Amino acid sequence: MGIRIIAALLATLCGAFYGMNRSEKLKKRMLLCNEADKVFRLCETMIRSSGTDIYRIITVLKRENYTALRFIYRLSEEYSADSDFHSEWRELLLAETYIPQEERGILLDFGEVLGTSDIAGQLSSIASQRSLMQECYERSAMEYHGKARFYRSVGVLAGVMAGIMVI
Repeated sequence: MGIRIIAALLATLCGAFYGMNRSEKLKKRMLLCNEADKVFRLCETMIRSSGTDIYRIITVLKRENYTALRFIYRLSEEYSADSDFHSEWRELLLAETYIPQEERGILLDFGEVLGTSDIAGQLSSIASQRSLMQECYERSAMEYHGKARFYRSVGVLAGVMAGIMVI
């Protein structure tokens, strides 16, 4: 009988952890959108104020704390004839499998825009990317507020149900 109770408790814990994990994924998606918007705003400000080049922007970005956009810390801070910033951005971003497809697409487009046109063109493109990322943030925030508690509750209930079946 003792082993069954332990198994029931473990099943309940597994369900609870699964629900919390699903909830946390939704929260991380919101964080990713929020951090991307911060990157966009910082780049926009630097380009608008002084027409800053890509590598100086990367140097400044690396001073910030981006937990959801870790690939930024692996970008080169200096120009090199044998590497291309845009292909490096694309390669590092595509290697980050935790970034959802929609946000990845916006970030890829953003990386392609940096340093490719005049200041006005870059600012216009960044504004467009910011708008798309803000829409993603709003959708993910609505999803988080609507489903996070549901996932946690269902996880616990499924675990309890499995625990009862074990007993």
